[in-house]
Amino acid sequence: MQLKWVTSMQTRSFTRSSPTLAKKKKSNKKGGNKKQDAQDEENEVVEEIDTRKLLKEAENEFAKSIELYNKRVTQVKMGRANPSIFDGLQIQLANQRKAKFQDVAQTTLKGGKYLTVTVFDPHDTKNVVSAILAANLNLNPEADPNNPQLLKVQLPNSTKEWKAKQLKELKELTDDFKTAHNNKSSLANLRGRYLKQIKDVDGSKDVIRKLETDIDKLFKEYATKLADSFKSSEKTLK
Repeated sequence: MQLKWVTSMQTRSFTRSSPTLAKKKKSNKKGGNKKQDAQDEENEVVEEIDTRKLLKEAENEFAKSIELYNKRVTQVKMGRANPSIFDGLQIQLANQRKAKFQDVAQTTLKGGKYLTVTVFDPHDTKNVVSAILAANLNLNPEADPNNPQLLKVQLPNSTKEWKAKQLKELKELTDDFKTAHNNKSSLANLRGRYLKQIKDVDGSKDVIRKLETDIDKLFKEYATKLADSFKSSEKTLK
């Protein structure tokens, strides 16, 4: 697949002109001769891609990355007060069966001081308690004497050690969203994907360089937003 520039006078803040790309879809025939190749060239289907829209799409993807990062930051800051804290647990049921925590119980936060766990089947209550204790979260579920399906989990006061653990998680999360190429939502991954698209273009080197510069500007802009969000969250954990 080959991409070519088609000149257009649309404007955008990134560049003075916004050319479009012509994406060519070649014939899938194999083993042709020169005459056939020439015929295939004539039969190519051209799809125009507006670079202004390409940049807008890239900007939207960078914005979504920051939005997802902020959601993950909220979860880290909530720590043990997060109702989703048990969602990754596997519950050992009868007959050697295993189930996800969400399939056998539901957790809610009460007043910021404790969690309540509602077990759907009273026969699974002991297994849910065992799974929570085995997770080493320093949380001790207590059964309600009047309701065998209800557990109360008192939340301990935040300690320096716990805050340090949260801060470490926050730093790792920030690095992941900035530089991890194996994270499809990271800024580095997005930058790499769009630069790869641009490298596949056959056109003016000056125009290509401008578009690459625009992508780099977006990367730096949202990397700054990521750093600002981290600094703001870091203050709350110190």
